[in-house]
Order: sequence, then structure tokens, then C-alpha cells
Amino acid sequence: MEPFLRLLADLATLARGGVVALVLLRVGEGPEALAGVVHLLLLGWTLDVLDGWLARASRRPSPLAAWDYPLDAGLAWAGLAYLVGAGLVPEGVAWSWAVGSLVLLLRYPKKSLSMLLQVPATFAPFYYAQKLAPEAFWEALIWAFLMLLLDGRRFLGVVLEFMEDAGLLASARRESRP
Repeated sequence: MEPFLRLLADLATLARGGVVALVLLRVGEGPEALAGVVHLLLLGWTLDVLDGWLARASRRPSPLAAWDYPLDAGLAWAGLAYLVGAGLVPEGVAWSWAVGSLVLLLRYPKKSLSMLLQVPATFAPFYYAQKLAPEAFWEALIWAFLMLLLDGRRFLGVVLEFMEDAGLLASARRESRP
């Protein structure tokens, strides 16, 4: 059963790669495509949760486990690329953020910094959807609430992993000691 779960986790990972490609294919479409892009991003994040559940249930990393985080980043940056192509985010702003992020990551290669730098790219499509595709925005909000209910413990684990990698958790532990 465990090898089958690993296979399913890998299939979810591959499908997430397909979602990144589908979002990138929307680059150049206008703001009217935003609801569809939000739906694709929600599909990608759902596959991320699913592949995590399957991988943990299999109790061993799957062959494509190393692609998990790069595909998370791919979803974030593909969403930003769509926004630039749709004329919603100025090219100069996006290029400045991307190049600045790359320079920082080359200087300080930490996963926590990478996660922090992709936050604006991750949430920007949902921010724009609030005004331009309100139905998709509300669907995303409901999705986020449901994911927190279903997998809130894992979300907290990701936050703690971020804090630990950033060095924030160790200093918080030291400060809390008498």
C-alpha cells in the first residue's frame, strides 16, 4: 500500500507541474482570465496538500519529493507572471522584485528567505481577484478556511519550520527561558 501512496503523491506532484504550465499559458490574457487563473492556482495548492497527505501516509519520501518546494515556488511566480501579462502588475515592479529576490537568495540561500520573498507573488492573484473576480476571491477564501480546518496542524508546522530556518524560533525559545 505504501508504494501505491508514493505513486499517487508523485502523480499529484506531476499534476501540479501541469498546473504551473497551464497558468503560464494564460500569460498575455487580460484581466478577464483572472478567475480562471485563481481556479488553477487553487487546483495547484489543492494538489500540494494532497501530495503532502499521500507522502506522509506512505511514510517515505517519494521519488519526486524534491520537486515539492520548487513547484510551490512555480505556482507563486507563475501567478505573478500572469498578472504582469494581464497588465495588472507593472513589468518594472515584477522584474525588480524577481531580480532583487534572486540577488538576495544568491547571497543568503535559505528556504525561509525564499518563502518570504514569494509571499507577495503567492497572494497577489487573490488580492486582484477581490476587485476583478470577486466570486473567485470568495471561493479562494472559503478554500483557505477549509484547508486550515482540514490541515491546520500541517500549516502550523510550515510556519514553525519557516521560523526555525529564519532563526526566529531559537531566539524566541532563548527569550522565553528565565
